[in-house]
Amino acid sequence: MSEATIQKIPLDLLVSSPYNARRFRTEARIQEIAQSLSAHQQREALRVYPGEGEAQGKYLIVSGVTRYLAAKTLGWPTLDAIVDPALNPHDPLTLVSLSRIYNNTAPETDMDRAALVADLEAQGYGKREIMRAMGFNTPRKLLKLKAFKELPPAILDIAAQDPDKISAEFADLLKHAVSTLGEDKALWLTEKTVSEHLSVKKLTESIQKECRKMNSMPAKATKERASQIHYGRAKIGNLCVIRYPGSDKKKVRMEVNLPDNLPEDTAGNFFTELENLVQRMKEQW
Repeated sequence: MSEATIQKIPLDLLVSSPYNARRFRTEARIQEIAQSLSAHQQREALRVYPGEGEAQGKYLIVSGVTRYLAAKTLGWPTLDAIVDPALNPHDPLTLVSLSRIYNNTAPETDMDRAALVADLEAQGYGKREIMRAMGFNTPRKLLKLKAFKELPPAILDIAAQDPDKISAEFADLLKHAVSTLGEDKALWLTEKTVSEHLSVKKLTESIQKECRKMNSMPAKATKERASQIHYGRAKIGNLCVIRYPGSDKKKVRMEVNLPDNLPEDTAGNFFTELENLVQRMKEQW
């Protein structure tokens, strides 16, 4: 079997492995690594393996994607990489485990872990296999990560701006916010969490505050019933009764909807009779 070797690989032949344990990288972190590369050059080689199929001729990065992205911003032509042919591109679980070991400069975030778990589940791997690859001792962590799967894409996009901040506990709170307050309000709370660096306690308090505000708002009008309107023998439209709760004497409004193609004389005759009816009702009051 061939041994791992260090080679200088052109950046345009490098791509991130789909089993890289790190999925989310902030621009600030990339710039930080770029400054380090500028000052000290490359001190640690990337870990890569040869691609197959659509990735034939490419080298897939198991460790060092942030260095690769930083080098691209600097316009570097190549990077040193350890090419390890022993890495099996058809063994995702091992690649995930090794990527976690090699990416040791900073821990993965819960957003990283959730994305990786979702990909492994989509490929049919079971809970115990995924737990071993991810280094989880109990299924509790795996269960908590599922909150990310239930968040709308717009919220995940904002969370990705500061993935260190949005842990599984935050994701669970935001999932609750979506279900109780709606997506727009939950989106606003996500922005507030990231921009103001809210703690779990502060986010919980903010959600509770918004829930109280929503519960204190007057109830919305509801459409109680609808019926067809006939003029003579012909159906000419619909009548909708709208009720406004919140007082002893409930306010009721009726809406009349007529089609655009209703003959002008028919509509005119109908509204004349309707106005006469309303006038008679007012006289009775």
